[in-house]
Amino acid sequence: MRRVLGIACCALTLAGCATTIVDTSPTTTVTATTTTIPRGSTTDLLTELQDRLEQLSAATFAQDKPKAKSILSDIEAVWLALEPQAATQGEQFVADLTRIVDLARTSVVRNRPAEADKAARFMQLLVDSTS
Repeated sequence: MRRVLGIACCALTLAGCATTIVDTSPTTTVTATTTTIPRGSTTDLLTELQDRLEQLSAATFAQDKPKAKSILSDIEAVWLALEPQAATQGEQFVADLTRIVDLARTSVVRNRPAEADKAARFMQLLVDSTS
């Protein structure tokens, strides 16, 4: 009986010991990025969007993923400013711009340089049709 009590006491004592896990993975610091929302007329914002799309096309073809992500965030910021103004141009105009921005997103997320090139070319067609 004494032996059983000793074993039970030992088992309960050892069960209370916690395993210490040491994380040896490298630590990284996250840098916060700030994006300023562009302002300007619809024409100015369309020109800015067109410039960024051409830069995105070049970056994705060069397989420069960090630069492509940075340019995509600029495109998103321009789109955020442009979308309300584009609504005054009509539904089709907004649909065309939405498709162009979606192509830009796809080019970066799925690593498809051809999508970035299509977005830049469609943007050129859209700008030409509105002038």
